[in-house]
Amino acid sequence: MHPLLLSKIKEELESIEDISQGLLKVCELIHSEMEAYDWVGFYFMHHPSRKLHLGPYVGAPTDHTLIDFGKGICGQVAESGNSFLVEDVNAQSNYIACSIDVKSEIVVPLYQNGELIAQIDIDSHLINRFQAEDEQFLVAVNELLAQRYSELSRYIDTLI
Repeated sequence: MHPLLLSKIKEELESIEDISQGLLKVCELIHSEMEAYDWVGFYFMHHPSRKLHLGPYVGAPTDHTLIDFGKGICGQVAESGNSFLVEDVNAQSNYIACSIDVKSEIVVPLYQNGELIAQIDIDSHLINRFQAEDEQFLVAVNELLAQRYSELSRYIDTLI
């Protein structure tokens, strides 16, 4: 489950007070250390509008700065609260294409104090890139973030 990278992330987060900088550092570390993690970013939930707002990310620019709950993989995770692993995005009927290069995707919800507040979204240019081990790793990353930043649930206020 990538214990060395998790340790590195935890160590980096301990020295970063600013939530935006911490989230970006997590994206940078995961993007650089994990093979074929081609786009790494966070979407934060705004429950009143039922929209996801793009937070820090690393990878190709995206037009998808707002996503409705229920739309695409991220929107489905917003509604279900469960991780979603897509082996081949072309086989998904409810998929929002970010790039023609994206072949697979994994989205893992981020909970704080039992509340679904965000998700980490990873795209790969390889089909079938993600496995259960990737999900376990990303769950652990999200847990580190939720523990480190007590105000993380209010981060959405900086995005709207």
